[in-house]
Amino acid sequence: MEIRRVVAGEFFTNCYVVWGGKPGIAVLIDPADDAPGLLRLLDGLGLIPEAVLLTHGHYDHILAVPGLQARWPELPVWCHPLDVPQALTERDMGRVYPTVAAFSNLRPLEGGQRLHLAGLSIQALHTPGHTPGSVTFLVGDTLFTGDTLFRGDIGRTDFAGGDDEQMASSLARLAALEGNLRVLPGHEEDSTLEQERQTNPWLRVAAEI
Repeated sequence: MEIRRVVAGEFFTNCYVVWGGKPGIAVLIDPADDAPGLLRLLDGLGLIPEAVLLTHGHYDHILAVPGLQARWPELPVWCHPLDVPQALTERDMGRVYPTVAAFSNLRPLEGGQRLHLAGLSIQALHTPGHTPGSVTFLVGDTLFTGDTLFRGDIGRTDFAGGDDEQMASSLARLAALEGNLRVLPGHEEDSTLEQERQTNPWLRVAAEI
C-alpha cells in the first residue's frame, strides 16, 4: 500500500491518496481544498479514484469533492449518515464557514462496515465526538483518524455536534486496538498508536475508562 499526503486549505488539512491494491486505482480520504492540485497529482501518478472516503463532514475536509466529481461524475462519496455534508452557514466560534458546492452520489457508511475499494480492505470505525458521524478508517496497519486523534492532541468537541463523552468513548476504542498502528490524522504530522498511548494525555485517560 502506498500513501501520498496532500496538505491543503486554510486549516492545512491532510488529504490522503491511497493505492497499491489494484493497478492505477486509488481511494481519496478527506479531499480538502485544491481540487486542481489533487487532479494534477492523480494524473502524474497515473491514478483514477474509485471512491472518496470522508472521516467527517466539516467543510475543510470536503471542499475538493465537487471538483473531483466534475472530472468523474459518478465518483462515490462514502460518509456516515450523521455527518452527511451540508453547506455550513452557521456562525460558530466567531467565524462564518464557506458554502460547499453541491455534490452527489453519497453512500451511507456505518461503523464496523468493511469496504473493498481499489483492491484494499478498509474497515470503518465509528468514532463520534468531534462530530456525531466521525469515522476512523483502518487500512492494513494504518489508521486514518480524521479530527478524532492527532499527534499529542485530539479533535475539538466545542463545535456544533461535538460531545466530550462520545469523544472519550471513541478514544478508548482506539486505544484498545491491537498493535502499533500508524496514525495519519486530519491535521498536522503522523504518529503511531503506541506513541499516543504513551504520550497523549487524552488517550491515556480514555484508555483507563
